[in-house]
Amino acid sequence: MSEVSPWISRHPVPADASDLATHCVLCAHQCGINVDVDGGEISKVRPDKTNPFSRGHICNKVTAVSFLQNHDDRVRHPLRKKPDGSFERISWDQAIEEIAGKLRAIHDEHGPQALALVGMGGQGNHLGGGNLLSLYEFLGSRRWFCAYAQEKTQHHLIEQWMFDSPPTMMFMADGLRSDYILEIGSNPKVSNLARNHVETEKAFKADKNRKLVVIDPRVTDSCKEAHRHIQHRPGTDAYLLLAMAAAMVQRGLLDEQWLNDHADGYEHITKELADVDIEEMARRCEVDVADIVDTATEFAAAPTASIEQGLGAEHCWFSTFVSYMIRLILSLTGNAGRAGGNVFYGSLTPPMRMPDRWDEPPRTVANGIMGIRALTPFHMFSPALVPEEIMADSPDRIRALHVDTSNPLLSYQDTSRWREALERLDLLVVVDMSMTETARRADYVLPPAGSYQKWEFVDFARRWPEVITQLRRPILPIGPEDDVMPETEIYHRIAKATGFYGEVPEQLMALGAGALTPEGAAAFVSTAMALATEAGDSNPVPRIGYWTHEAVGPHLASPAISPIWLFCVLNGTLRPDSLKRALGEGWENADPFVLGLEIFRRIMDSPEGVEVARFDEESGWEDEILGWDDKKIRLAPEPMLEELQRVVETDVSAPDPDYPIVVATGVRTRWTANTIIRNQSWRKGKGPHCTLHMNAEDAARMGIENWATVSLSSRRGSLQVTAEIDEGVRPGFAWLPNGFGMVPASGNGDGEAHGVNGNELTDSYDRDPITGCPHKKGVRCRIEAVASQ
Repeated sequence: MSEVSPWISRHPVPADASDLATHCVLCAHQCGINVDVDGGEISKVRPDKTNPFSRGHICNKVTAVSFLQNHDDRVRHPLRKKPDGSFERISWDQAIEEIAGKLRAIHDEHGPQALALVGMGGQGNHLGGGNLLSLYEFLGSRRWFCAYAQEKTQHHLIEQWMFDSPPTMMFMADGLRSDYILEIGSNPKVSNLARNHVETEKAFKADKNRKLVVIDPRVTDSCKEAHRHIQHRPGTDAYLLLAMAAAMVQRGLLDEQWLNDHADGYEHITKELADVDIEEMARRCEVDVADIVDTATEFAAAPTASIEQGLGAEHCWFSTFVSYMIRLILSLTGNAGRAGGNVFYGSLTPPMRMPDRWDEPPRTVANGIMGIRALTPFHMFSPALVPEEIMADSPDRIRALHVDTSNPLLSYQDTSRWREALERLDLLVVVDMSMTETARRADYVLPPAGSYQKWEFVDFARRWPEVITQLRRPILPIGPEDDVMPETEIYHRIAKATGFYGEVPEQLMALGAGALTPEGAAAFVSTAMALATEAGDSNPVPRIGYWTHEAVGPHLASPAISPIWLFCVLNGTLRPDSLKRALGEGWENADPFVLGLEIFRRIMDSPEGVEVARFDEESGWEDEILGWDDKKIRLAPEPMLEELQRVVETDVSAPDPDYPIVVATGVRTRWTANTIIRNQSWRKGKGPHCTLHMNAEDAARMGIENWATVSLSSRRGSLQVTAEIDEGVRPGFAWLPNGFGMVPASGNGDGEAHGVNGNELTDSYDRDPITGCPHKKGVRCRIEAVASQ
């Protein structure tokens, strides 16, 4: 496709250019970079000091973005599987017509619950998400299984129960302003945690009164900077946090008057905490009671205090309760919603509370686990639940699976069960730029344009009180061999082809041309809302999004950015005060649509990113976040009181004699990038980069030498991997990095794997019973020396 495609850009993308502003796509932090392009490929990468989020910070991975575009596993045109298992090239029209027809047929025969979506957007490609989720909304399916839900949906659930906050917000530490930071299960020097950790590190070193405490079974980079490191038994985070909260109550460390004024349920929860045996919780964690009590005392006494939580505390036992304990401790100490404590970060997605949020949520067929609204108005489920939903002995089981820029066979819990489940499907469609392990099993593989070949956007919240947005422009041209399409267009066309979507009303098509003026935008949005209401939509966003793509999209730089236009005008109507604070003087009396179009203009004019909204640091907490009429935090949600009793009564700390080592699978390192990069040559330095990090005493007891090959086994599977003696690992614990185990597609996919896939060891049923979030950081294993051949 050598010509310029209008759905990519209305302007040619040169093959040679310099100093182009964009951002890295290799993790959720999306640090700003400037790149040079030579011959249609990224040749140089530098930090962008003008980026309002990262402000010149990058990590060692950033140069690897040049490896994303071209590699042996790249898919360059639509593919359909033949009866013999090989693939044949087909046209886009044929692929979309056939896929839409099969989705419609399965829907008509088995109902919408037979259709499911897995993934969505990868780390750096969220722009197509609106059309994709809307497609499944039109189909009537409420079965979205997302990687985010194997980590963080418990937070959104607890925040709804405690604060009635919008699901589009993210409750995180304001570390830059904190006097006291408690890090649990995180290593910000490797994963920035929505901030530039260098800023916080400099601030702490400049003020000796500020304090950092780290809770982690490993000695991480952050531990070396900490004032106290609590090296607890892996997976026992719930006991440790419960003991901290109990110590605050039992030692009278709380401001009862403040809590009575600002919280509901104080007497109830403090009664429960007064009965907790702190010494027993410390025993289970294998830490000194003094460390727990001292940390609780210091946290409660600090002028401001915050908690940073990472994957280590999200993939452990009782992960929903851990999330609750963090928010309870912050609330009990008055640090919820205040500068220097934990605050609600926002993104370009407008803060919306759905009117049906207290209704019964959708649930899985096999075990009744609830869907949770997180980041969007759509419910999502943990992908650990998919295999059982496919194999369920039920007429409502999943029969058609759509995998969007995701690789379940590497990324999700229990690879062996996933392999078995995929064989039971009637239809598997994979949208991915690479021929992944999962794509090789698909009936159809549809290739989106590369991450830097299209307009793109990431909707993660990354700073506070500012709301930062960066729209990524296409900086690499579409090559003559590339018959690719951005996800926004793929899903729009499939939706049209299913027939569920229908035609755009003529009056909206007529209004689209004028939608870039305030008057025209107001007319378009009000008319669209009225028509969506008339159509009976309880959630008007999907239909309006599709209408916007067709009616307004042709008048933008690309139809792909129509969601950005829509989000901007909705921001103007839903949070005008936040926009006014960001825009500055002269905008106090501006009309909502004037505000919305102004931030749209600034986004389009600022490829390095721009501030589009700003929260009120003083009073915005209650006005913008708390949804309860009385503006009081609910300290004692009934499901968490029940979970508190389960935590107290259940001791998971005892070792399994057959599998005595607790292994954390999927740990982030400087040489991991999830499963995004197929070209493994991006890793530099001495290898191997995929090793099993072991405690020295454990290794000596097992007769294992450094760099020896060992057998690592769980109840679900076994691997052979190189052992690396790590002085920072406590006894009874070991860990594996994430993002390994890829097998090149060349040679029919039977080549040698790069490292090992830790999900061969995990069990999809080993998970939190409330959310289905897997216990990836608490896999019970056995390690044995492998006899040399």
